[in-house]
Amino acid sequence: MTASKPKIRVAHVITRFHGAGGAKNTIMTCAGLDKSRFEVDLIVGASADRWRAEGAGVHWIQIPHLVRQLHPIHDVRAARALEALFRRKRYHIVHTHLGKAGILGRWAAHRVGAPIVIHGLHGATFNPTQTIFENGVYLWLEKRAMAWTDKVISVGEDLMQRYLDAGVGKPEDYVIIHSGMDLSAFRQAADMSAEARKAKRRELGLPEDAFIAGYIAALEWRKGHRHLIRLMQALAPRYPQLHLVFAGEGFSAERLKRMVADAGLDARIHFLGYRYDVPEIMAMLDVKLFASEREGLPQVLVQADSVGLPILAFEAEGVREMVQHGRNGYVFPYGDVKAMSRALEQFIQHPQMAREMGQRGRTLVDDRWDIKTMQRKTQELYEQLLKEKGVYESP
Repeated sequence: MTASKPKIRVAHVITRFHGAGGAKNTIMTCAGLDKSRFEVDLIVGASADRWRAEGAGVHWIQIPHLVRQLHPIHDVRAARALEALFRRKRYHIVHTHLGKAGILGRWAAHRVGAPIVIHGLHGATFNPTQTIFENGVYLWLEKRAMAWTDKVISVGEDLMQRYLDAGVGKPEDYVIIHSGMDLSAFRQAADMSAEARKAKRRELGLPEDAFIAGYIAALEWRKGHRHLIRLMQALAPRYPQLHLVFAGEGFSAERLKRMVADAGLDARIHFLGYRYDVPEIMAMLDVKLFASEREGLPQVLVQADSVGLPILAFEAEGVREMVQHGRNGYVFPYGDVKAMSRALEQFIQHPQMAREMGQRGRTLVDDRWDIKTMQRKTQELYEQLLKEKGVYESP
């Protein structure tokens, strides 16, 4: 009897593992690999929700010193732990994700001579919201890490171009694979009846006849909720029918709730918490707002387009891939609350125009965003690099 061919061992490394887009992308990539050919470990940092990996049937290894913020002691210990793990497990492919894990994981893979090293680019580690020192450190590290990298997978064109413009690698070092997601529930929600929309509003304690804007994002400072609170301060007195909902949870929840209370907007801004019914939440909105400081490719905008919602968004990586200015929404310079307020006012005054713009967004969503497309393209990249490197059998 012929012995079965040894499997290709793959390590996925990510610092934070929770409900955000990068983590979802990673777990779906792990789960989608052909289990008869690949043996996959998911290596995560201290801040991680174990149940998310276990629910997908992925083997989980935790590195307690792998933390998000720069921390010399933790970072050195995490790098050493990753190096020791890589030496012991002898992975054929090391696939890192996000900033910190991307730097330390690629360094450790280089140290042990891993045959193939891939980095998943989900967002920029250097950006205008950080200090000059932080940006300088991360940019230097990103350039250094490219020497240890066979290929970078970027979730969007804008994000890739940002790195190229900063001198991080060359065009041939990158490949675009958009984040995959299951959009079936969002497409179904697009056809929700008027009565079902009203019922959803009643369930959430919202007026049935209100004009409702919504922002679905983690309650973190970088997501920019504070700008939307300012928007409501400007418009709420003139438009009593206008309400705003925040769906999500996060570290800044209490701070944002205090801001809303201090502005006297408790009755007009509603915190829904973490939701399992996001498609239905989107379907009962009149407009989708987006205010994040930085992204890679905002999955919520793909979802909003699938539902047929008009979008008002601040500029960030990936936004213009899903919001065509003047067609299915409007894009404004980051933090330009006045411009967003004027556009929202126009939607309130002309709701039919808003609905028509939203319907145009549905045409922007094709099979690039399907989970199976992302999984297939990722495995094809693995196979391509395995062939180029001559890695077919275990050493």
